[in-house]
Amino acid sequence: MNGATTMTATIDYGVTMSMRDGAGLRADLWRPAGPGPHPAVLIRTPYGRSLFNADALRPEHCVRRGYACIVQDARGTGDSGGDWAPFQWDQEALDTFDSVEWVAAQPWCDGNVAMAGASYLGIVQWLGAAARPPHLRAVAPGMHSSGELERAASGGAVRLNQLVYWLALTTLEWARYRRQAGHAVDPAVDAAMLALLEDPTPAVLRLPLDAMPQFDIPGLPVDLRAVLAGTAGLPPRYEYERVAVPTLSLGGWYDIYCSATIAAFQAMARAQPDAGHRLIIGPWSHDGHLPGVQGQRNFGPAGYAGFADVPGRHLAFFDEHLKGRRADPVPAVQYFLMGADEWRTADSWPPRTSRSETWYLASRGDARTASGNGRLVREPGVSEAVQDVLCHDPEDPVPSHGGRVASMGRLVGGPLDRRGVEARSDVLCYTGERLDRALDVVGAVTVRLFAATSARDADFAVKLVDVAPDGTALPVAEGLLRARYREGIDAAEPVEPDVTYEYRVDLGDTAWRFHAGHRIRLEIAGSDFPQFDRNAGTGAPIGTDTEVLAARHRIFHNRVSPSSVTCDVDRE
Repeated sequence: MNGATTMTATIDYGVTMSMRDGAGLRADLWRPAGPGPHPAVLIRTPYGRSLFNADALRPEHCVRRGYACIVQDARGTGDSGGDWAPFQWDQEALDTFDSVEWVAAQPWCDGNVAMAGASYLGIVQWLGAAARPPHLRAVAPGMHSSGELERAASGGAVRLNQLVYWLALTTLEWARYRRQAGHAVDPAVDAAMLALLEDPTPAVLRLPLDAMPQFDIPGLPVDLRAVLAGTAGLPPRYEYERVAVPTLSLGGWYDIYCSATIAAFQAMARAQPDAGHRLIIGPWSHDGHLPGVQGQRNFGPAGYAGFADVPGRHLAFFDEHLKGRRADPVPAVQYFLMGADEWRTADSWPPRTSRSETWYLASRGDARTASGNGRLVREPGVSEAVQDVLCHDPEDPVPSHGGRVASMGRLVGGPLDRRGVEARSDVLCYTGERLDRALDVVGAVTVRLFAATSARDADFAVKLVDVAPDGTALPVAEGLLRARYREGIDAAEPVEPDVTYEYRVDLGDTAWRFHAGHRIRLEIAGSDFPQFDRNAGTGAPIGTDTEVLAARHRIFHNRVSPSSVTCDVDRE
């Protein structure tokens, strides 16, 4: 070990942590320079411990507060031993258990251990907490999801751009590790993965999707067909009932896992209402850096994790559960109200002051494009026409643009002006009247659609949009539903062409102020690509289509079929 001492911390690089099967996982250990032992924060990452630099909580934040901090390379990554596989969730649960107990047994630790980190780093916390390591006292998982929550949030579609990008990134790491272990890996693998990182679009346009040649690599532990079919890849359902420690969930309104993060908090709060579970959710997208500038909006100083003291909020949570210190009562929920650009608190989510309000779709028969005659009205059936027609061509899908997308490949998340997308003839727009006073949407947004399609399956990609007086249209919340999953994400039901069904599209949660003079808009499209895989319209299993079918979708809005959007509105 190579130790370096500063005035505040001692850092030991390359510490070996032994797992039950003999694998040695390597970590960097940060310790306060003062007398110990100390409580400890464990961070486990597959992305290289030397690259860890998350704004929510870093090792230097921990040592300044009197915590040791251990940043570990996960099994088979970085300098750690063992074999890597991209979806080794059972092994991650075991390694997390063993890592917590290894830390607790060290002379510099007082036996109290917490965990922190976002995305993959958050997933392993849930898996490890469910295994119940005796010395784990609290976890702070950020921007995470699980199998059932992710499938529900994506409406049964596949987050294709993110999947291919992540597989390319981890395949590069696999190739590096294999070469380091003395195995031959064709250099063309690196070139192919770098091309995917540059732009996954050419790969995700191919048919059939599950035969993507870039991942047909000897020895690569990835079964793309199983991943697309939903039988591999996503983490398993978290066993919330087995998580016996307090949790602090960190999320972002423009994070792809926003809905899943909130759902996990709500599940824990219901199961253990007195355990002190917390939720912090800011204006951020899926990124370890949490700046106040997202998309084309600057949410002001309060939008920055550092300015808002997100690290301090984590450490106060750990102080309570690892040191027994609790100064002032802390509300269960701290959320950022975009538009007002300020932090608010609540004792639950959504806040108890929020109430549901509904707007109904209406038109004179042509809601295509933002300049069409689609409207949002307060009464159902107030419409000169009973339907609007949406033509969907999978060969020319509606492009992903802003919103809850991971900024990977060529995509950029956050609030980006959607006027270019709304000008397409295959996008329906329903716009409300100008608001005479500000309206805060704080909580869930759901859409009820009565629709029929000429195809054997269809996607309904729906977005709630804030339209400013100058016409700028920024996405606020969004969701997608694949028609075959209209009865539930685990109950695929074929679609009968040209038969009207009722669809419930979950747009997740938000906290957004629509200012006076602005208008509320609902967008409906048949695709959101490459964020999600294209619906070929055949009804075949995902990834197996060899052809695509153009389709004609009909959206109904009358008293019999009152398509609508419902928002939680805080009028406190």
